[in-house]
Amino acid sequence: MALVAIKVDLPPTGELETSGDGRAPTDAQMAEESQARQKFLDLVSPYLESLPKRPPRRAGNVSRVELLGRGVWSQLNHYLLLVTVDSGIGGVEEELLALLPEGSEVAAVGSFSSLQEWPAPDSA
Repeated sequence: MALVAIKVDLPPTGELETSGDGRAPTDAQMAEESQARQKFLDLVSPYLESLPKRPPRRAGNVSRVELLGRGVWSQLNHYLLLVTVDSGIGGVEEELLALLPEGSEVAAVGSFSSLQEWPAPDSA
């Protein structure tokens, strides 16, 4: 099994993202950014949820998907997608990009395998 990291960047939408200054956001600005994030989640969640449910195939079988998002108000449009696969990735980048608004960027960071884990998994 391999863990594929995919970087997802959406075009900035709110005042905080376009200015890059999230130091002292107003309630209205935070609401705007939260709404933009929720819109993204509503858009991609059905697709990402479907990946582990796909019928088995020769390569690119997904067993787990995790979506991470930045926690800085002016950077809520940046994400990291972690996809656990048997081998390859099977077009996930292209399929995801087709769902996203124009100007979005989707790029594989790479495929990684576990070397060590802390704390160590139980040996039972």
